[in-house]
Amino acid sequence: MNTKMYTIVIPALNEEKTVGICVTKALQAMRDLGVAGEVIVADNGSTDKTIDVATAAGAKVVEVEEKGYGAAYRQGIPHASGEYIIIGDADDSYSFEEIAPFIRKLDEGYEFIIGNRFKGKIEKGAMPWLHRYLGTPVLTGIMNLFFKAGIGDTNCGMRAFTRAAFEKMKLKTSGMEFATEMVIKAAATDMRMCEIPCNLYRDKRDHAPHLNTWRDGWRYLRFMLLFAPLWTYFVPGMVLVSTGVLGMLVLFVRDFAMPQFLADVVKNKYFSLNMIPLLVGSQILSFGIIAQSLCYREYYRNANKRLSRLLERFRLEKWLGYSLITMTAGVLMFLYLIVTNYTGTGFIVSDILRNDISVVATSVIILSTQIFYTAFVLSINRLKIV
Repeated sequence: MNTKMYTIVIPALNEEKTVGICVTKALQAMRDLGVAGEVIVADNGSTDKTIDVATAAGAKVVEVEEKGYGAAYRQGIPHASGEYIIIGDADDSYSFEEIAPFIRKLDEGYEFIIGNRFKGKIEKGAMPWLHRYLGTPVLTGIMNLFFKAGIGDTNCGMRAFTRAAFEKMKLKTSGMEFATEMVIKAAATDMRMCEIPCNLYRDKRDHAPHLNTWRDGWRYLRFMLLFAPLWTYFVPGMVLVSTGVLGMLVLFVRDFAMPQFLADVVKNKYFSLNMIPLLVGSQILSFGIIAQSLCYREYYRNANKRLSRLLERFRLEKWLGYSLITMTAGVLMFLYLIVTNYTGTGFIVSDILRNDISVVATSVIILSTQIFYTAFVLSINRLKIV
């Protein structure tokens, strides 16, 4: 006999029509499975009879003052007596009669289990076509690309996890992005996780859904972008820097070896335009380094292990040394141009090449300044100032 304790947590806001159905199904399912359990309804400020209906059905009600889907869960789950937690919505769109596969996976040692509605049955009218064919697939693809979660339905609301996993995730968001944060944290902390087929039914609420397609879709995407520095900063930053460096290199070779080649089409002034992608890209990279450091501090350290390992080896003095080297290189280039201009000697005497060198020198000095100040900001954020 299974002697473990399970708690089913249901967030609710004005769900008097359906919350009793959900509580009754959940309690009956646990009795049928022969497991000890309880149901907690995390009420998020209902003004109808939700609390009375939930209590009458046998649930323990936790009143949560802070508004939001995530807030209801964050403040409701700590009241659970069970070592295993199952969560789902209060509108009866997920049937708590179907919790057996979640319990089975918990018993097998999985720390985090998420349902996949696309592998289960989606009742006609249960999921808007925009969510089914665009929103959820796109967000799931981004989740897997950014965080290597390896799941097929990032927005499924029926999930299960251990109490230890919940505490390990250190969830902080209050809105709908809570669902995204949970998956990111589960993947980032190397939990043993899996997904199982999950059915979705038409909700039985008598009011509009709490989920707003565009607002909450953006909040999901925004949260992923905030905590994926590799894709938000490093990829576009490296593309821009590479474009600027390659453009300068190609034009410098042309100006050195065959300055008349395509002179009427690719004029010398275009050389300086390469400063734009180079310097913008380098600035994005510096923001990315700081963002990754913030992610590291806020327990997303495993979101990109390679970048995190680089941050672990960060030393302020080393970066200041890099800044000094690049600054010296830029100053020496300018000195070379000044000396050769007055003496009329030197390897580079062409006005075209002199212009190219001055642009490179300016770029190098600006880059060295960025390195210098990025190092100090990073050092303060990492609290390694001595």
